[in-house]
Amino acid sequence: MNHRIVLASLLLPLCAAAPALAQIQIPINPKATFLRTNIDAQAVPAAAVPLAALSVAPGQWLSISTTGGFSNNGSADNQRNLACVFSSSNVLSPDGVQNRVPGAIAAGTAYTSALTLNGNLPTDIPQDFAVTNTKSNGTLVKVPPGATHIFYAIADNSYSGNTDPNNDYFVVFAAGIPGSMQGTAEDCELLTGVSALPTLTPDVKTAVPFTTIYAEIRQRYDLTTNQVYLLAWDAFPTAGAPPLELLPGIHMGPNFAVAQFGLITTTPAQWSVFTAPGFAGDTIVLQAAFLTAQARNGWVETSNAHQIQLQ
Repeated sequence: MNHRIVLASLLLPLCAAAPALAQIQIPINPKATFLRTNIDAQAVPAAAVPLAALSVAPGQWLSISTTGGFSNNGSADNQRNLACVFSSSNVLSPDGVQNRVPGAIAAGTAYTSALTLNGNLPTDIPQDFAVTNTKSNGTLVKVPPGATHIFYAIADNSYSGNTDPNNDYFVVFAAGIPGSMQGTAEDCELLTGVSALPTLTPDVKTAVPFTTIYAEIRQRYDLTTNQVYLLAWDAFPTAGAPPLELLPGIHMGPNFAVAQFGLITTTPAQWSVFTAPGFAGDTIVLQAAFLTAQARNGWVETSNAHQIQLQ
């Protein structure tokens, strides 16, 4: 059952907790922000949504996306972008302050916000994360320890000219379902296919002899162009236990190998291998990674790992 919440932001703390797996839609005011503004008369503070109203808590996964669109300074009413930040409180500092969310907690895909249109003042805060841009709509994020609220806003350098003429721009919150071998849930994505076009899901596939396994490594938001990418692989008996995580989000055992590497671009990297007979009963694990200081752990972003069960 879907619930569309149209209450004003001051009523959000009074919302009843949503049932598990419910989808909750909340209107996006395109003039509202948690980022710094300067000489932006119609900009208003973004609302803080209590996580309790979304029935999520630290350690759980949350799906966030948008529906509809807005107009940016008179453009067509189909623009979309959104950023969010978790916080330990609902406190938002005055609009001239760069770090307006004093309780901000890092999570998700890091990005750099633009300088203000007026005055070229920095607006970026390290804890917020991308949700929607012109390339991709939606993200899966793990609620970090200590978080009690989430702020959401269009990522822009000026807000006074933003409108939503038909009032159709909403942020969509839903319970998140992680992958069977979940990665770090940032900009790195892996798609696989068996004699078919690669797909994100399902992340467990089967392959019979004389088929071809395809892999595609891509950026979700195009935020890590020209960083080094890796495609790693490992194997284990299908009836046995898969490799344990070496580190959070890395599903490779100590004997893994690198199948391919290079610099990631806005065009996905591709890899393939022929499935020879004689390996029935084994499972190949494939996982992509970006080596980048932008990663939340400071060095690597990983995709979900995909399992290819050989038959």
